[in-house]
Amino acid sequence: MYKTNKFVQWILLVVVVLYIISGLGITRYQIIEPLTFGLLTKALAFKMHSWLLIPFLILIIMHIFPAIKRKSKKEKKK
Repeated sequence: MYKTNKFVQWILLVVVVLYIISGLGITRYQIIEPLTFGLLTKALAFKMHSWLLIPFLILIIMHIFPAIKRKSKKEKKK
């Protein structure tokens, strides 16, 4: 369980960073496009930002669920 949790945390970190960068690529494309050497255009950033929403939500749930489960077990013991 611990290794799975760590894996989810690292993947969530990557998705959050990509989500932020793609969001900046939409709003501040004049800065982000030269920084990525033209690889992250405004159109690509918009697509990426749209596609990352579902994985982001799934990973957030997977990240929070074990803590909720542990808390409910502790309350049942009382």
